Amino acid sequence: MIKSRTFFPLRISAVYVISRRANAMFALLPFLIFLAVFALYPLYELIKMSFMETAIFDGEFFSEFNGLDNFKKITTDPLAVNSIKVTLLFSALCVSLTLFFGILGAILVQRSVIFKHFARNIFIWPAVIAPVVVSMMWLLILDPTVGFLNKLFLFLGRDPQIWLDSKMGAFISVVVVDVWHWTPVVFLFFYAAMSGINQEIIEAARVDGASERKIFGNIILPILFPTIALVATLRVIMTIKAFDEMYLLTKGGPDNATSIISLHIRRIFVEILDYGYASALSFSIVFVLALIVSIFYFFRKKRVRE
Repeated sequence: MIKSRTFFPLRISAVYVISRRANAMFALLPFLIFLAVFALYPLYELIKMSFMETAIFDGEFFSEFNGLDNFKKITTDPLAVNSIKVTLLFSALCVSLTLFFGILGAILVQRSVIFKHFARNIFIWPAVIAPVVVSMMWLLILDPTVGFLNKLFLFLGRDPQIWLDSKMGAFISVVVVDVWHWTPVVFLFFYAAMSGINQEIIEAARVDGASERKIFGNIILPILFPTIALVATLRVIMTIKAFDEMYLLTKGGPDNATSIISLHIRRIFVEILDYGYASALSFSIVFVLALIVSIFYFFRKKRVRE
């Protein structure tokens, strides 16, 4: 009798656990189907195409396995090498500038008393504008004849500039547009992180005679380090896969000065129709982005354990 009494509750408990797991899997089923259809299958096709030599004859698509030839072609393609260099420089400048201005804006708004709510609304609004609208706005601002910047130059007695027709001017322009567009997002991250800092710690440091620079360097910055790592990772990913604003502003010109890797891949896909080589480039970018996320996740877990 004792065994039968103990067995029945255990059986009920096992059935309950199994049913909960079944319900959890059923709840995840739509997401798993979505992931398989829109992520895993396209990734599989991309990887498969990366090892193919493709061609179109008489409207028909032909492909043949060519091993690692598409990946070897990346290192010998001068346009691809140039696009990688431009992307790295663009990413480094945009990430560092948005981090700097995001932290600076968060500090200024955090310490402001009168304009805090007004400044928060002003800082946020560029982030909600679509990249296409941002590009059109800046095309009008940078226009050599009716643009605001050249009108300002004329007012100051300076000669007007053709901003997007020179290598340096075009590259600086796209960096400025990207920083202007995405700094508000970075600001929101840092403002939220700084709002969670215990102000009693900072006040105690001020009472002990610590300067504002020491408070920032020894208290605020270490607390913000996880947020800095997260935001830097997100911004690196965003700059590597940037496309809209760069394409609408410069289309990669002049003379490939702003041709980041996404524009180069688009050119190979759409204009040259070399799908195998374009797939190899795309898969390389996916691999790099996955590697960046993995490194961030590893260091985050390591820091949490410590």
